[in-house]
Amino acid sequence: MTEAKIARIHHVQITVPSERIDEARSFYLDLLGLQEIPKPEALKKRGGFWTVLAGQEIHISIEDGVDRNLTKAHIVYQVENLAAWR
Repeated sequence: MTEAKIARIHHVQITVPSERIDEARSFYLDLLGLQEIPKPEALKKRGGFWTVLAGQEIHISIEDGVDRNLTKAHIVYQVENLAAWR
């Protein structure tokens, strides 16, 4: 019997309020330096944007009406030279 295994994480999806999508784009693309990749044509009308880092995709989507102060959702980035980031 073949054992089922997860090979890797394909992507992570996070959400931001619609009024902060430009701020999110600036943070992920300009500050963090992630590369934007094209979304499939069928998904472009939903807004947001997709990025890639070292072969791992991070999808930033729009979601309104979420109390972000109550969620534990997060992504942790391991960095080099933490002092420089601080």
